[in-house]
Amino acid sequence: MKLTELLLNETGIVESVDLSLISAQRLIEMGFSKGTAISVELRGISPTIKAYRIKNTILAIRNETAEHINIKLL
Repeated sequence: MKLTELLLNETGIVESVDLSLISAQRLIEMGFSKGTAISVELRGISPTIKAYRIKNTILAIRNETAEHINIKLL
């Protein structure tokens, strides 16, 4: 399942990040590592951006990036 498919207040577990090495490394450094819980906290004014809670931090991510993060629904 892609991160973009996660609905508001649902929680998933990161399984993989399928991006270029540099982009994937940045996301992993922000907490998007395998086995980490993630949930959708807010949907922005723009439908292309959502805010996700990961490791007690809220990060806004564009759907074009979130489409490359694979999760497993809890």
